[in-house]
Amino acid sequence: MLKMEKEVVILGDVELGGGTLTDDFISDTALVDLINRCNDAKKEVDLIFNGDTFDFLKCPYVNENGKRSYPRHITAKISLTKLKLIYREHKFVFEAWKKFVDCKKHKLYFIFGNHDHDLFFKQVQEEIERILEVKHNNVFFNLKYNEHKIYVEHGHQYDYLNKVNPKRVFLKYKGEHILNISWVSLGIISKFMTLKEEHPFLERIKPLPKLFSHHKIVVKKISLRSLEYFLKSVFYYPLKYYYDPTYTFPRVLFREFYRRFKNKHWEVDRIVDKFKKKNRKKLGKNKVYVLSHIHEKYLEEKEGWVLIHPDTWRDEYILQEHSKELVPKVKSYVHIIIKGEELEWDLVNHSISRKILRFDDVKDDEHRFIDIVKREEREVYK
Repeated sequence: MLKMEKEVVILGDVELGGGTLTDDFISDTALVDLINRCNDAKKEVDLIFNGDTFDFLKCPYVNENGKRSYPRHITAKISLTKLKLIYREHKFVFEAWKKFVDCKKHKLYFIFGNHDHDLFFKQVQEEIERILEVKHNNVFFNLKYNEHKIYVEHGHQYDYLNKVNPKRVFLKYKGEHILNISWVSLGIISKFMTLKEEHPFLERIKPLPKLFSHHKIVVKKISLRSLEYFLKSVFYYPLKYYYDPTYTFPRVLFREFYRRFKNKHWEVDRIVDKFKKKNRKKLGKNKVYVLSHIHEKYLEEKEGWVLIHPDTWRDEYILQEHSKELVPKVKSYVHIIIKGEELEWDLVNHSISRKILRFDDVKDDEHRFIDIVKREEREVYK
């Protein structure tokens, strides 16, 4: 039998937030437990967080006077301030990372996603390395991981409304570098964060079409705000903010946005088909492909390769059509053992014992249930 050489563990869409109503991650202890399982000093381990590890996008910026906002001109200073909030709320996760990278056989990878585009700032990378007290140059920030015939990418580059230009990640505005994020991300910041604070639990409920069928008021709010943002982006913002690069006329998005608005389609499109089409000539070069971005499990195994979506680690629920029960999602990750030229992979469930909720109860008092599920998660892991 060949000696086991290395382990690779991959998970995505953790979305660590700043501890506010817009923070959808509550499974700190479960995540710490998983990181600690990887912390075996006898093994080489690559631990890969496949994008949207940090939810900079929905994390508020709190200035020196304590004023909270969601600025669309995101500088390194703003991103660093958000990182402080995230660290303060999820300190135990950072401590587990710190312990993991203390071993020189371990490598920690943060893949860029559409929620943590802020990782492109060198200052943010350096601050994370400082917090983790990195000694062995074993923390990496990349758009993808492509080693040992394993290919890992977040996947937002195959999503028409969320992709970014990796060759132009910054814009120049008023003498400073700001993030060049997608038009949809700018819309979320500008128009939808107050709605998220008003309805903090609803975004955790999947699938959205079922949720919307039971909550017409929210559908109306989203539709009206989307239409307003679209119309202003076409007829008002480009003129009023002519010299602001974040208000550039979004001509290439017209048809796609109209299709989604007409069909009330707010889910992220399946990216699997686009990924396979773009990479059809390369699929045989690797044995395991892992994408995130889509918050659902997906597994496609062909002769010679497998494509996996391991789903999200943030707090989410499946709405049952008839009973209207909210069933907590199981957390999953990809575990790969490398033995010479051979790969053994598995999609592992990291179960968390949680109570089933009633949709009508949550709908009537979302803010209370945000606290209830957070306390329950902590009680489970005491």
